[in-house]
Amino acid sequence: MGVYERQQREKKILEAAIKIFSEKGMQYTRIDEVATQAKMSKGLTYFYFKSKEDLYMAVVKKAFEEFRDVFNKTLSKGKDQTGFDNVIYLVDNVLEFSVEKRFFYESVLHLMGLVNMYNDPETRKLIHSSILESQYFHKLLIMQHDIPTIGVKIISKGIRDNSIRPELHPETTFYLVWSMLTGYERLKGSIEYEPKDLKIHAEVWKNSFVKVLIEILKGPQYTPKQAAVQGRLF
Repeated sequence: MGVYERQQREKKILEAAIKIFSEKGMQYTRIDEVATQAKMSKGLTYFYFKSKEDLYMAVVKKAFEEFRDVFNKTLSKGKDQTGFDNVIYLVDNVLEFSVEKRFFYESVLHLMGLVNMYNDPETRKLIHSSILESQYFHKLLIMQHDIPTIGVKIISKGIRDNSIRPELHPETTFYLVWSMLTGYERLKGSIEYEPKDLKIHAEVWKNSFVKVLIEILKGPQYTPKQAAVQGRLF
């Protein structure tokens, strides 16, 4: 079997797995369902992927690569922009990714949770053994540093061009922005859900999020042109 043929079969299985996993979730998906969707035998599917968990981690790797592309495109397309503008552009694109590629976004967040568990010897025991044995999981343990590396470059660029406060620490600032963005996306549905006892309007909360983000990057004394900045954020 040639390399091209092998790659095409793996691609077909991955495409089938993405469809089934996104519809049913990994827990409720059977490998024979993926094989049927890919129009291959169950045995051939296992030839390419050792277990359902191994296949799932291959899907997560695909999701992570696409999410990383959002960061790479921000850095490459924003060469003529300030670092601050790059951050605003990145926030927009991450939120867009979370909506348009929902399953991939959830897969990336799941990976972050797995990495957190993996770092602690006690909680590592709770991770399925087939995930720990997956070559894709171990590739992801290395790849997961790619996103903060790109993010830190964007923050550092802003500090150098004076569009972001010079006293900020690039690594800490990036992780703060990323955690804020993840938290905003996670809680958005709860804020928008009716009925609710908490008296906070989704639009008010969005504006507050934008204001705090800008204050972190620019400083509390900065007064932005609200319409222009918010138009790029959401």
